[in-house]
Amino acid sequence: MYNLSKTNKKLLISFLFVFITLSSLLVVKTDYYFMSPGPPYQWDIDYGEIENYSFEGNLYQLTVRRDEANALIYVWSLINDSYDLYPREVILPDGVTPKELSEISIQNMKTSENVAIAVALKNVGYEISSKGDGVSVVGLLDDSPVKEKLKKGDLLNSINNKEISSTTEFISTLRTYSIGETISIGFLRELEGELKQMFAETTLIEHVEYEGEPMVGFLATTVNERFDFPFEIDIKTGNVGGPSAGLMMALNVYNNLIPEDITNSMVVAGTGTIEIDGSIGPVGGIKQKIIAAKRAGAELILVPVANFEEAKPFETDKTAIVAVDSFDEALSVISQYSSR
Repeated sequence: MYNLSKTNKKLLISFLFVFITLSSLLVVKTDYYFMSPGPPYQWDIDYGEIENYSFEGNLYQLTVRRDEANALIYVWSLINDSYDLYPREVILPDGVTPKELSEISIQNMKTSENVAIAVALKNVGYEISSKGDGVSVVGLLDDSPVKEKLKKGDLLNSINNKEISSTTEFISTLRTYSIGETISIGFLRELEGELKQMFAETTLIEHVEYEGEPMVGFLATTVNERFDFPFEIDIKTGNVGGPSAGLMMALNVYNNLIPEDITNSMVVAGTGTIEIDGSIGPVGGIKQKIIAAKRAGAELILVPVANFEEAKPFETDKTAIVAVDSFDEALSVISQYSSR
């Protein structure tokens, strides 16, 4: 029989203690979500029979990993600067399950994909129209000013009597107002088996993640959004969710549809939502995305104006970080840097 020395016994006991402690932390849940850098993507895009062009540079979309934090991840996030923690109620509004949140995220990605394709096609000369059947409320934040006025399933159809048919229109319209302003939201609600038109007044509050951005405080999705595209374009996004890929998807499609390479072989990365008018909106996890971009060797990183102050400290001589507020400005900035 093999007898352990006293020193080896102490080492074995220490190892077992650490192993048991870490294993127990893995199963202990917390009331937090974590966010960490995700891999940069440059997705495959299928254009069918339509002529398209490849390019030598990169137009990376930046991502984050977001999930429920167990006790081990919670502790790790406290000592690792690339991780951030968020209270559960900030990520998961009341009445929304983790599965529903994932489904909403995937739907938001699909909407973002279609809007990005529309913006790219418009910029190469096509006329594109879109329509949805309204904006469905799927969850409300605990501190939302409309928590007692709206409920899950309400179908929003106007802001201050301006018709809206999609989340894209809702967000772009909302951004024409300021934090503290009062707006009237029109919506349909099923009462006694019939849809009734109703209205709710609310004061806009500051977004929980984006400084200076107005919000109402709920999660929503577009019902049956439709785009009139001249041909099919399929961006292979896989299981990546959320709307923050809009800008970079639009840039990739645009660059594939023109003979000139806008990157001039440069490594470009970026993030930002995109609206049908080409405007760029803020995103979450900007710190994690910048870290991921630098790891990928990005020479130029495009960020929304609302995220620039948080991103700016990460700029170096090798990596320029530039704020953009529209698709046209993004093209201009890339042209400026790629021609150096």
